Amino acid sequence: MRDDLTRRVDPADWVDAVRAARDEGFDRFDWLDATDDIGRASTVTVVCQLRDRAARTLRVRTSVSREGGALASLAGIFPGAGWCEREAGEGYAVEFSGGDDRRLLLAPDAPEAPLRKDHPLAARVAVPWPGAADPEEGARARRRMVPPGVPDPAVWGERDPAAGPADPEEVAAGVSGARVRRSRDRSQDRDRSQDRDRGRSRDERGPR
Repeated sequence: MRDDLTRRVDPADWVDAVRAARDEGFDRFDWLDATDDIGRASTVTVVCQLRDRAARTLRVRTSVSREGGALASLAGIFPGAGWCEREAGEGYAVEFSGGDDRRLLLAPDAPEAPLRKDHPLAARVAVPWPGAADPEEGARARRRMVPPGVPDPAVWGERDPAAGPADPEEVAAGVSGARVRRSRDRSQDRDRSQDRDRGRSRDERGPR
């Protein structure tokens, strides 16, 4: 059974906290990464995971500002952290002072901090969601789509209140990610059905 621990520390205590953890027995560096907290806070959270000889894991977390955030490098404690710091530094624009400051993972003309959540995805800019298979395909030819894992809006989210709540199996069956039924399509079908009924009624009454 895994025994995971987490410690949140101030940026000023980052190196001391990791060194103390190493001295406690968490002497195996596993990984270091970052997450963008935009939407919740104007910070980037940096996480370092360590392991001990009993396979217990310890995650040390800290948060730095999204603008000009900096941390002292852990490379002096765990040399393997240097590579992870370079990845996190280039991806999230966090400076790790005292570490390997070479910027060789991304091309010189690459955008800054491409892993931040507010970084525009080039593919989405070129082809707005829902994307068309053919860029020359006109917007009228596209149908609304949902990505894999998102239920069909006709089943969950935009469901007709008169239909009642969807059961879990119906929701699960609608998460394949594909073209979706459109509410406008359903209303058009309903209008066409009413038109047919009205035409049938006129035929039954016969000519006046």
